[in-house]
Amino acid sequence: MSLRFRYQLAPTSGFVIPLGGRSVRPRPVVPVIVVGHTGSRIREAILDTASDDTVFPISLAAQIGVGLTGAPMGKGSGVGLIAVPLRDAEVTLRIATNQEQREWQAWVSFTSGSLRRPILGFGGFLQFFTATFYGDREEVELSVNSLYPGT
Repeated sequence: MSLRFRYQLAPTSGFVIPLGGRSVRPRPVVPVIVVGHTGSRIREAILDTASDDTVFPISLAAQIGVGLTGAPMGKGSGVGLIAVPLRDAEVTLRIATNQEQREWQAWVSFTSGSLRRPILGFGGFLQFFTATFYGDREEVELSVNSLYPGT
């Protein structure tokens, strides 16, 4: 089985010419539950096939009891190419629809840098799924692949 998620429509301040003049942009946003040592939180995160890593705000780590003292450190950058610090930790990730649920342990990054939304990138997330993006239906389908370590 697979999990299907409808794109979320994000309002724009004007008309988007490449989308036929629409005033919204469809985005592949997936609700993900992040589980730490003392709690869990749900976040709406964007699927990003160009992102190397799965990244959450550092404030989430404290909320779910993930200690980052001594955590492996790295750097990441986005479109603006401004490097931001990353701290890596292992958490449990869970995604679900009405028909199916998937849960697995994953190494993710936490950053104090500005994030509009958490990012579901290759490391920790997309590496475990085959993702099919249906532009005409504005939805994404996620099917576990042979690397999927969870239940």
